[in-house]
Amino acid sequence: MQDSYTNKSLFEISSELFKSSKKVVISGQGLQINDVVAVARSGKKVSLTDDQEVISRITTCYEHMMSDVKQGVPVYGCNTGYGGQAGRVLTNGSSEARVNIAKKISEGIVHVDVSVGPKFSADVVRGAMLIRINMLMNGVSGVKLADLKLYGDALNKHLTPVVNQYGGIGASGDLAHNARVLSVLRQLPGAMVMDKSGKERLAKEALSKAGIKSLRLDPKVGLGLVNGDNFSTALAALLAVDTLSALLLSIVTGAMMVEVLEGSDRSFHPLLSDVRPHAGQKEVAGLYRYLLNGSGLAYQEMKEHKKRPRGRKVQDGYSLRGAAQYQGVNVEKIKQILDVITVNANSVSDNPLWVAPEYAVEGEDPWHWVSGGNFLAMHMVDAMDSLRKIMTQITKLNDRHLARLIDPSENNGLPPNLSDKKAITGCAFKGVQIQSGMFDIYSTLLSFPVSTMFGVHEERNQDITAHSLTSGILGLENLKIARYSLAQNLIAVAQAVDLRGGPKLLSPRTRPVYNFIRENVKYLDIERSLGGEIEQIYSLIESNSFNSVVIDNVFSELS
Repeated sequence: MQDSYTNKSLFEISSELFKSSKKVVISGQGLQINDVVAVARSGKKVSLTDDQEVISRITTCYEHMMSDVKQGVPVYGCNTGYGGQAGRVLTNGSSEARVNIAKKISEGIVHVDVSVGPKFSADVVRGAMLIRINMLMNGVSGVKLADLKLYGDALNKHLTPVVNQYGGIGASGDLAHNARVLSVLRQLPGAMVMDKSGKERLAKEALSKAGIKSLRLDPKVGLGLVNGDNFSTALAALLAVDTLSALLLSIVTGAMMVEVLEGSDRSFHPLLSDVRPHAGQKEVAGLYRYLLNGSGLAYQEMKEHKKRPRGRKVQDGYSLRGAAQYQGVNVEKIKQILDVITVNANSVSDNPLWVAPEYAVEGEDPWHWVSGGNFLAMHMVDAMDSLRKIMTQITKLNDRHLARLIDPSENNGLPPNLSDKKAITGCAFKGVQIQSGMFDIYSTLLSFPVSTMFGVHEERNQDITAHSLTSGILGLENLKIARYSLAQNLIAVAQAVDLRGGPKLLSPRTRPVYNFIRENVKYLDIERSLGGEIEQIYSLIESNSFNSVVIDNVFSELS
């Protein structure tokens, strides 16, 4: 396992997460978030480990599971009904008959293939498949290596199952979504895949043409392949990576706001973090000092206060001088989230499991099965609840900054609504600021916690549930809002730079962001619709083009 993310800077983490893995070898341990990104978004190929110890344990566990079935040992999900029907035990007949019944039970897991609604993007599904393989490579689930290899073959052939978003409650893992993937690998009628070009094709035709055989289910395999929170883990990982990028861009945008509003760098004096030593606050303050150094717009007051013009406030508003305190907790939180996701991606999420010798308690013979709740996605729902909160705090900060920027009573000499003299209404950015208010309220609604909002389901068997994918689906929407709010604030801050006298007055560290904006959006001299230009900047944020500018240009000296 890699060092904790809490020991690294935000810039280091961001740089690391976007480095493409050279090779992704799946062994049940050591899978990193940048591996997930590389396979999910860049199509990096995967291979299963050739470590004989890992392979031997997978084989041994499978053999013990089959032995239990042949001997008629009641094992949940092998020779019983599912969930609330666990009391339905089918162990009669010869050993061969027992195996045949157990295979039919395994195939019967298809009943949870019910997902409907909008479709998950291919990266979520690919990430989920990668993590599912890794979770089962620990060799305590009773699944064969050949079964997992078929999943890897589909990834390497860029044949991604088409999976709908709705249908999971994050309790017995992501049942509906994993079952859809299983239906694809079984090449069942109606199951669809998406090829590398994005075209949807029948799974049976596409997989057969690619030389991928149909998956035949042994006892337990059906349950083993669907009974985990790998979809939740993949979605949490991708949301965390994207939220981290938005957070870093938000810090840069915030520093530019201090510049164009003629704020002070003294709000980020080291004293403040020394006497209130939260790690995140200290890191963000340091980033602001770095970003504002050399600015011809922000007051350079690290050594002492400078005299203000008559009527000018001697301290900045909260959204400027409190930025380190406000964003610091988000920096700490996202590092913790990345650590939790990494642990989950390298854990066994399944039920039942078999006790390998190193896990046996004193006096226990190994390889008896145990039933538990490792499929319960509580860590992932908590992670995604927290990520949505970070997104909303970014959006709210953007709204407060924009409100100051367009208001002559707060913007220290900028014209109303950032309007050029040619704009006859004086309302050039009024519509943008009104829209910012919509983003604020909508994002607030999208930040409500899901982890405490659960019911009782499935014959009262699943009476505590996580609903992690519900939180993730809300996260996908809230991420859009955070990115749109960043997009329009970046356009506004570029306008303010030009109204102040141009980019020569900016800090050398923030100037590359201004230049990138101006390559895509022209200065607003008269009123015009900004919707299309906001979409343009949004697309550059979504594609990580802005992230590259921030990492390679803005923070290049930190590397």
